[in-house]
Amino acid sequence: MKRLLYIWSLILFPGLAGHAFAQYIGATATLEKNSILIGDQVNLELKLTVPARSKVEWPLLAENLAEKVEIVRKTGIDTVESGNDKYTLRQNVIITSFDSGTYVIPPIQFKYHLKGDTVSYFSETQPFGLDVQNIKVDQKDDIKPIKPPLRAPVTFRELLPWILGGLALAAAIAFLFYYIRQRKRRQPVFQFRSKPKLPPHEIALDAFEKLRLKKLWQAGRIKEYYTELTDIVRIYIEDRYIVRAMEMTTDEISDGLRKTDAPGEASDKLRQTLLLADLVKFAKEKPLPDENDQSLSYCIDFVRATKPIEILQEPETKQSV
Repeated sequence: MKRLLYIWSLILFPGLAGHAFAQYIGATATLEKNSILIGDQVNLELKLTVPARSKVEWPLLAENLAEKVEIVRKTGIDTVESGNDKYTLRQNVIITSFDSGTYVIPPIQFKYHLKGDTVSYFSETQPFGLDVQNIKVDQKDDIKPIKPPLRAPVTFRELLPWILGGLALAAAIAFLFYYIRQRKRRQPVFQFRSKPKLPPHEIALDAFEKLRLKKLWQAGRIKEYYTELTDIVRIYIEDRYIVRAMEMTTDEISDGLRKTDAPGEASDKLRQTLLLADLVKFAKEKPLPDENDQSLSYCIDFVRATKPIEILQEPETKQSV
């Protein structure tokens, strides 16, 4: 009896726990409505509020949230709120069920790491109920004739091969005109990126100085600032070492640098900058002004610490006879 009362309380008040603790650190799950008809779809909103600069591992939801409760589609993960001390991530999940009954959705677990802390923290949503009802049929109504089959409209999947074929044909024609024009001008069809004449560290340091003079983060263009900053250091790593940094994640770059002669302290500071840049670009983090200047300093220190050592040869002296 107690279990039945608990299930019905979850059905009648699915968002009670989420609304009560929305202002605190943790995860919430809010159902748009707690009762649907068979085959209807309902929105489930997942939210997680964590301290600023935390690294979140969002749960990988299976095809079914519970027995006979299916996931139709999921939206991307958005940042809905952000402050100096915390930020909130959100995802909408559309669910449905094709069997009548009362179902309890179990807690959904989230994992996150605080900045500078190796401990893993977990937060779970409260369980909630979903009541799926049958469609009521009035058996007293007269039996109606079967409707003729409906004509299905042309779907995008059916048009996709024709669209791709047209684009491929247009690209082939454009390339043919470009090829003929380049041949007439006696210019190469493909122009590859030539190796820089200056050493990689000089190019990187010059780019850092130009970035500093732009004053991007001072103008509020923080994401553009960190994107340009990390691109400069990634290009430098590619030219200095055999590490495909432009195609790697932050962890992959760190692993690749461990196999080189790059100093550990400089590499660790660079990793801090890359992790902060990831939060700015993907979690809308807003670093402090000191952190922005420090990120540029860390990148400059890394370049200076890893530039090749120039060996000066002493001039040959003539021997007297």
